[in-house]
Amino acid sequence: MRGRNPAIYIYTCIVELVDYWLIRLEVPNILQNVSSPLVPPTLKDLKTSHHPEIRALALAIPNIMIQDRAPSTVKKYASSFSAWQKWAEARDINALPTSGPELACYLVHLLQTTKSLACIQAAAFGVAWAHNKACFPSPLQHTMVKQLLEACKRILCTCPQNKKTPLTAAQVKELVLRFGGGNAGELQIVCLIALGFTAFLRWDDLKDLKRCNLHMTSDYMSITLTKRKNDQFREGSVVLVARTGSSTCPVSLTERFLLVGQHKDSDYLFRKICHTKRGFSFRPQQLTYSRATELFKKQLKVIGLDPKQYGLHSLRSGGASSAAAAAIPDRLLMRQGGWRSQTAKNMYITETEQALLRVSRALCL
Repeated sequence: MRGRNPAIYIYTCIVELVDYWLIRLEVPNILQNVSSPLVPPTLKDLKTSHHPEIRALALAIPNIMIQDRAPSTVKKYASSFSAWQKWAEARDINALPTSGPELACYLVHLLQTTKSLACIQAAAFGVAWAHNKACFPSPLQHTMVKQLLEACKRILCTCPQNKKTPLTAAQVKELVLRFGGGNAGELQIVCLIALGFTAFLRWDDLKDLKRCNLHMTSDYMSITLTKRKNDQFREGSVVLVARTGSSTCPVSLTERFLLVGQHKDSDYLFRKICHTKRGFSFRPQQLTYSRATELFKKQLKVIGLDPKQYGLHSLRSGGASSAAAAAIPDRLLMRQGGWRSQTAKNMYITETEQALLRVSRALCL
């Protein structure tokens, strides 16, 4: 530090450190469309402080605060808040902070124009998020806004949800027996089905898997998930899949697929396939959602299932439902699926007819 102004040196180090972590965490410039800066009023005096270190720290706080949620979530909130700002400014309404009745007017406007509950809820949560970041009271706590959101649910949620049908263990076995000995393309999809079903994996989990995330032992296969939707703090998790010794064993199927694909440690597990004169060749790019869904439904059609009733989420919900029907303890189900609450877990489980009949049979009438 010889020959340098200590205050300027500290300021430079802090700015460089903040910039490093913003890049490291891949936080996009998601606030560029927000006209009002989400800066708490209490920071304004600190930002004009005569001490350069205090100014640097105060400038860094808002950018760090928005990292309490995933970048995709923040992007959605910022987009919703930006739409509210434009609407409010065109009608001489204060966007930040705003009042409950003013926000209620905007929600009624969305109800009349979009007729979309998702759009209304996104707007409400986006405005609440911006107020929270700027340390203002949330207008979502206003009684009028709360009642309005409940009313929108009753008005717009008239159609039942079109949930995909879960796959059963018997159907997965039939798919493995039918396509487990097929070409590289068929083997890849049936391996994806087996892993999604037995490890309760989402598509986002499956597409990001690499060869180095799999570890084989004589009794089981461990799958290391470095990132998961409900793993907010990126602690990572490990899911175990047992060797069954049967002809439909998911671990043996995966080993067969790795042998055919000749995967390197850095390779994605499920990749695009190129058809050549010599057969099939794996490309380095990840398999896309649309292509995986197309091939998945193609296999379902071969065994006589209606593809329209199923999606890739049928794997996770099917595995969870089958495990629940086998009376696996909730604690183990939640550990396998990464669920943090009983409510989240129960959304994936469809009770079988036999399981529901056990209730009345237990009455012994």
